[in-house]
Amino acid sequence: MRGAGAGGLVFKALNSYPVLVTAGLHLGVAACVAAAIVRVLILPRALACLTVALVVWSYAWFSGLHLPSLRAALMISAALAARALGRSPGSWRPYAIALAAVALMRPGAVAGASFALSFSCVGAILLCAKPIARALESTELPERVKEALTLTIATQLGTWPLTASTFLIFAPYAVVANLCVVPLVGITMLLGGAELCAMPFPLLAQAAANANSWILAFIVSSVHTIATLPLAAIPVSPPPAWAIAFYDAMLVLAVWCWKRRAGTPALAALLLGISTAVAPPPNPDHKLHITVLDVGQADGIVVQTPTGRTILVDAGGRLERGAGLQSSAEQVGERVVVPFLRRAGVRRIDAIVLSHPHGDHAGGVAPVLRTFGVSEFADSGQRYGGYAYNDALRTAGAEQVRLVYPRAGAVWKTGDGVTLTFIGPSLPLITSSQNDINNNSVAFILQYKHFRMLFTGDAGAEAEQRFLNTGIDLHADVQLCVKFSNLKRQ
Repeated sequence: MRGAGAGGLVFKALNSYPVLVTAGLHLGVAACVAAAIVRVLILPRALACLTVALVVWSYAWFSGLHLPSLRAALMISAALAARALGRSPGSWRPYAIALAAVALMRPGAVAGASFALSFSCVGAILLCAKPIARALESTELPERVKEALTLTIATQLGTWPLTASTFLIFAPYAVVANLCVVPLVGITMLLGGAELCAMPFPLLAQAAANANSWILAFIVSSVHTIATLPLAAIPVSPPPAWAIAFYDAMLVLAVWCWKRRAGTPALAALLLGISTAVAPPPNPDHKLHITVLDVGQADGIVVQTPTGRTILVDAGGRLERGAGLQSSAEQVGERVVVPFLRRAGVRRIDAIVLSHPHGDHAGGVAPVLRTFGVSEFADSGQRYGGYAYNDALRTAGAEQVRLVYPRAGAVWKTGDGVTLTFIGPSLPLITSSQNDINNNSVAFILQYKHFRMLFTGDAGAEAEQRFLNTGIDLHADVQLCVKFSNLKRQ
């Protein structure tokens, strides 16, 4: 009976820590299978724990020893070591041991998203699982459903700010997806193992493979179905590190209040943490930031003023051939410009300045207009048949964005020391040149204190000569123009 009790202790060590397998679920399944075998073999407690630990580390090494697997293996090993010594592993001790060990073994991983997500997930379950489980006790749900729901809710509470920061989305149906998928992972692993073991018996192996394929098909279809639901993936700007830290502190406070049956303060703390992570107060550094994006062709420039105003000058894309019913030029806006603006924490754009309507400058404008609130859209006012440009005009109209046509001599001031002085186009617009669309580009000088930057779009020699004829001071610290031979000579 001593050996049977030891096997039971191994099971208890593992079953008491479903947290160990989150973000390392496959490793937990392997540990549970090893514990089941050890229980049948009736091994002494210390040998049983050592055997399971060896299986866990062998499987972790076989699977690539990625950070979540390493974290899970360390936590399981810490729990097993405590059981082998006849001590209770406690709730937080294996977690702390694993955190310290990973930090020592892989110090470069500490700043990575995988480290933060893995340990935040586990920490949230350790913190929140028991209060959530107690809240679900009064429901008539099956125990396994309660357990799965407890773990998925706790996981979501702990990881959504980091998920938003890493992937720029919030997935409100993640709890439902986890409920559909996570309980089946262990079954698919067991069926996969059974298939391998039954290779000498083709009929049995095929039966296991068929059953596994059905489960995998259900998992894939469930995830795809959930992904098609309204608002399944809500784009968000990444919360800054301090906002995530504040949210974590409010989550701890909420749990502390809940355990003391102070429901209202607990809810208030949680809502405060969520609102801060979702919409942190602006914290401009009072510097001018100008970012030239790698849009592959032409321009995509983001100007962020000292008090946090945002001006987008062109939005990349690629040249279009004919009008068409769609344009690949807009993909640059979706894949480069919009993600950058989100990651930069931009929530609203004060102005889009489109130098001219060619697709390699206008491509990303429509996606930006559809994603962000925009106050003004500055356009050169030329007619052009390209799809991206006309889609931008249609989208601006649908979003009720004010369309303006700046001309030479106009001056914009942002109110925080940044001035845009427009030097083109001037009336009458240039005609009969080699490229009238380019020559009538919106051009301006941006000035902040002693810094000056010249934006000329694709203005050619004819437009440059007009700039020079006005006598305006064209000296600049940065000249952002495609053709500026005349300007250089001056």
